[in-house]
Amino acid sequence: MTLDRDISISPLISKLFELAILESFSSLFETSDSQFVFKRNLSCSHVIYNVRNVIENYTSHGSMVNVCSIDLSKAFDRMNHYALYIKLMKREFPVALLVLLEKWFEMSVTCVRWHGHDSEFFRLIAGVRQGGVLSPFLFAIFVDDVVKKSPVCQYWLL
Repeated sequence: MTLDRDISISPLISKLFELAILESFSSLFETSDSQFVFKRNLSCSHVIYNVRNVIENYTSHGSMVNVCSIDLSKAFDRMNHYALYIKLMKREFPVALLVLLEKWFEMSVTCVRWHGHDSEFFRLIAGVRQGGVLSPFLFAIFVDDVVKKSPVCQYWLL
């Protein structure tokens, strides 16, 4: 039995281009310390460790702990590009880089392969490219405000 699954192939030139942007502007892609996603030397085990420590600390002192989680697995494909541009502008991304990213999203196309048949290519109007080097970092920026603005809860996003 074979399993069909989504796959996206990004051309090598795209990956090199995005890697060059990430290398050149790495400081612009930094996110909150409460966000563990796509950061060097951090993994699920770090999040689990931190969550367990917080829970154990509060419960050992007789406090009740409520834990909330949000499934963002579909959000990666539905991220609004214009909302992302606004967030990037607030981070004072250089205008030339903003224009470049806008054109990059504008020219991004994909197709669907199902049972060996490909659809016609169509433009991506939302989300970030699966397999893109910049995609996880752009998504992390997109959700970073949720982490920063929460006065009551501490979030760890993976």
